[in-house]
Amino acid sequence: MHKFEDYVLHPAIQTLLITLVIISGLTYSIPAHAQDISLTELQTRALVLNKQGKYLEAVKVAEEALKITEEKFGSDNTKTAASMSMLGLIHFSQGKYSDTEPHYLKALKINTDALGEDDPDVAIDLDNLALLYQAQGRYSDSISLYKQALQIKKKELDPYDPSTAATMNNLASLYYSQGSYKEAEPYFKQALTILEKNPTDPDKMTTSLNILALVYQAQGKYAKAGPLLVRALSLSEKANGQYNTAYATSLNNLAGLHKQQRKYSRSEQLYKRSLEIRRKVLGANHPDVATSLSNLATLYYTQGKFRKAEQLYKLALEIQEKTLEPGHQDIATLLNNLVTLYTAQGRHSMAKHYHARLQSTWDIALQSEPGTTPAKQETTKTVNTWSGHVYSSKFSRNFHRPDCQELQSSPDDIIDFQTRKHAIRDGAIPCSTCKP
Repeated sequence: MHKFEDYVLHPAIQTLLITLVIISGLTYSIPAHAQDISLTELQTRALVLNKQGKYLEAVKVAEEALKITEEKFGSDNTKTAASMSMLGLIHFSQGKYSDTEPHYLKALKINTDALGEDDPDVAIDLDNLALLYQAQGRYSDSISLYKQALQIKKKELDPYDPSTAATMNNLASLYYSQGSYKEAEPYFKQALTILEKNPTDPDKMTTSLNILALVYQAQGKYAKAGPLLVRALSLSEKANGQYNTAYATSLNNLAGLHKQQRKYSRSEQLYKRSLEIRRKVLGANHPDVATSLSNLATLYYTQGKFRKAEQLYKLALEIQEKTLEPGHQDIATLLNNLVTLYTAQGRHSMAKHYHARLQSTWDIALQSEPGTTPAKQETTKTVNTWSGHVYSSKFSRNFHRPDCQELQSSPDDIIDFQTRKHAIRDGAIPCSTCKP
């Protein structure tokens, strides 16, 4: 069974199939423990250059700041950790995940050793690393780190500190991407409560509005989702204008809502506008640009515009294979979409070609991700494993037995898997209620 999947918040979403587009609007930070003004100026300059799309210049300035701190304060100083976080953040913002992790890990170790495990700067390091792992598809690791960061912040910070809301938003978005709406909702509500106490932070409020809207959208509550996305757009534009990633994300999500309501013309307009903004702000080869291309391609596929869909899927795949690690779920999703596209057209040789590439991607993912090898999956099966067909929704990561009350999608949105094994291989997760 080949699943044709939108990238609805990305977020890309979650061992292989769904991407959380909201990730571009999630919060990452730099610990600011005892920084010198000169270093702060260098780091600010690096951020500005990165925001202007001058990636190589930004990296050079950030590396200069790191060199200065190491020479002046030593390799185990918190100022060095801040510079490492800065450099890692710039790599992360450009989708250079393999270059990001070493800097984040070193920063975390330095701050933990110097400040103690319960220091707020350590919580920020944990947040940054969690967001990286979320982007890489390492979801169990990401959840664990977010929860560690939350524990520290609840203990050490004011109950209404915006930093706590940021972590809750990130964790909620990850649960959402896995179809775990019940787990996501309480974190989202707590975050929104905090942000309403801090109305001067529109970016975080925009993120929360997007998350809640997409939770409603996934459950078919479109009338509740639309106004929240419109409000998010308004807040983002008022704060930063239209050319920013948060605005593009809200556009993308609103386009997805219109697509689900079969308002294709309006959906196309919004997807194209989101794509335009992301290209200008992030550059042509950023993973979020690939997400926008794939979303637009899926819209064209839905309308039977196969040639347009094919061109955009291939362009998105080219970007992802340049920027993401082999075996990444987003690459698998695009390959799967191409298989479905060619099958629908009767172009079976092309479908076979991309299916072989998809199988290779699955194999890489199963070999590389902790806890996803066939042997480990076997040890976690329940005694009464379901042996018949299982079912999922286009808008959920979970699969269910046919009589499960959690399976509440319309027939057009149901994905039929021949067996439990097929569902797991496709990246779906067993429902915690019916335990198929």
